[in-house]
Amino acid sequence: MLKPRTHRIIYITLVTLLGGCMVCSTWASNLVWVLMGANWVLEGRWREKWQMARSSRLLQAYLTLYLVLLIGMLWTSNLHFGWSVLQVKLPLLVVPLVMLTTRPIVGRARPMVLWVYAGTVLVVSLIALVRTLTMPDLPYRDAVPYISHIRFALNCCMVIFIMLSSECKAPSWVGSGRTAFSITFLIFRVLIVIWLLAFLLLIRSFTGIAVLTVVSLIILILRKRWALLGVWFVVVGGAALAVGLEARSYYSMVPMADAPLKAVTANGRPYSHAQDGIIENGNYINNYVCPTELRNEWERRSSLPYDAPTASGYAVEPTLVRYLNAMGQTKDSAGVMAMTDADISAVERGIANPVYEGRNHLRKMVYTLLLEREYHRHTCAVSGFTMLQRFELWQATWHMVQDQPWLGAGTGDAVDAMHAELAAMDSELSGTTKRTHCEYLSILAMVGFIGFTIVVLMFLRPLLTSRPKALTGIMLAWMLTILISFITEDTINTLAGILFCTWFLAFREKGRKIFCQ
Repeated sequence: MLKPRTHRIIYITLVTLLGGCMVCSTWASNLVWVLMGANWVLEGRWREKWQMARSSRLLQAYLTLYLVLLIGMLWTSNLHFGWSVLQVKLPLLVVPLVMLTTRPIVGRARPMVLWVYAGTVLVVSLIALVRTLTMPDLPYRDAVPYISHIRFALNCCMVIFIMLSSECKAPSWVGSGRTAFSITFLIFRVLIVIWLLAFLLLIRSFTGIAVLTVVSLIILILRKRWALLGVWFVVVGGAALAVGLEARSYYSMVPMADAPLKAVTANGRPYSHAQDGIIENGNYINNYVCPTELRNEWERRSSLPYDAPTASGYAVEPTLVRYLNAMGQTKDSAGVMAMTDADISAVERGIANPVYEGRNHLRKMVYTLLLEREYHRHTCAVSGFTMLQRFELWQATWHMVQDQPWLGAGTGDAVDAMHAELAAMDSELSGTTKRTHCEYLSILAMVGFIGFTIVVLMFLRPLLTSRPKALTGIMLAWMLTILISFITEDTINTLAGILFCTWFLAFREKGRKIFCQ
């Protein structure tokens, strides 16, 4: 039998490893949480753990969530998928059980573990930057190599909150001078915040930016930091103004768009004017198109056949048409002749707009959203568009919930039922493997309003018996980040998301009411 102190050292080591692994390795994360459970069993001290479990309302909430999903198997026909759901969510049962029946990490170990976590997130973000710079055709969603860019964005948000928190201290082994060290350490933290904010723009993480904005607002209001709230409004107002200016540039019509439409090209061939009204870069995408001249001039300028797919998988013709439209050129031989060799190369790689080759990442985000809006407004298309797909999935899931409101479709049948609704809606997403992309709707679909209400009440119980001040700044930011991410993501549908929703339990403050009642 190992001594209690040895088990404690093993526990802190495993928590440290888990914080690093959850953003860079799935198999290592699985290994670490299993080892953590084994260490917990071997440690013994069952009476103390039983008392902590009885008094922890938050642990009871996590256990209730898993139990409700397990009970949802009783009316499930797709047992194979149901058991796979429970298997994926097993860390949601084990990790809170271990952490909430083990003394929290406090004292000198706390900043060390948090800095290992923050350092790992920082290193992975730098790896993603190198990949983006050295792999020009890499989709921005694939920049982060190890986990979903959305899950990684949530971790970036948490590191930002940690860096801004008064609880962020240098590990004891770093050493500390007096004033000089404090100033240097503060500058270092600010640089990390600035970089991670820029990184969220680099990977175009709408979820990360929205979570960061909303959570910071709620924290400032709850903490009554009125001066900082004023700064928040200035910063967000400036960002909103920048977004507005980019949107204005998107819709600033070029002269050709408002001029009377010409019938033929300079070579006398007829133009096609679709009149579908889809706008990009201040021009109508499908006006002034001459397919014959496009084909002839393209095959003269490029070695890539006109009928072949580009490097990104999209066809040459629509990519070329959009690229010329963004340049303000007609889609004919004259337009292709006006393209530089770099423009031709960009189209061959599947780049449909010169904006996406630039360094203005805010403009890329705004133009992406507005293009989605334009296509949906005129064609009702949703495939390939992030937010529009979510709206369609939410609608299908809600229809399914209305059909089975009280008990839901069952833990294993919810996804099948949602896709049946998509098929009934004749949706473009029918036949795909898409999930709900909303954790609240996902739980509703699986266990209905009865199960959902039980889960919500169990998690509200510790919150309602405490005040916001019962949470440290880091823990408050973590909880709010989870709750807001649940709106647009199936956060606990992957190991990385589950660990994000449980790992910070190791840093609860001893004696805080919210964690022990």
